[in-house]
Amino acid sequence: MKKILFAAALFVPITVFGPALSQPAAPPTKLYASGAEVQSLIAQAKAEHKGGNTAKLVVNAEGYPFQLEHRTGTTPPSIHPTQAELIEVIEGSCTLITGGKMIGLKPAAPGAMTQGGTAIEGGTPRRISKGDYIMVPANTPHQYTEVNGLVMMTLHMPVPVK
Repeated sequence: MKKILFAAALFVPITVFGPALSQPAAPPTKLYASGAEVQSLIAQAKAEHKGGNTAKLVVNAEGYPFQLEHRTGTTPPSIHPTQAELIEVIEGSCTLITGGKMIGLKPAAPGAMTQGGTAIEGGTPRRISKGDYIMVPANTPHQYTEVNGLVMMTLHMPVPVK
């Protein structure tokens, strides 16, 4: 009986708390970033960039991450099932494809806010550049193509599940 109780004492914490421990840690609350800090983050993102998307957290509070993103090439399409995304283009340009149907949708990693796919069918392409603002509703396929030194600020905003 002691062996059963000992085994249960080991098993319960792993099954109850194990999934919580495997979730990515929430970014820390950060309420301010100076203009100089943002310029430094842009320089860091460009220096660290190895293709795809390089992101740097600018500010964050209560599930609203505002981040800087640097892209130099086409990235796979994605959706954010429970978040709308507000985009401000800071530098560069690209064609942003939004809407349509996601092809090859892959399951999200545990705790991830993004799901990827292989293509978008029937989306609307729009050329975007410095100074443009775009709202991508939750669960909307979107993809960056024809990318030319794109630097943007993105704000992910939780939306109620319908």
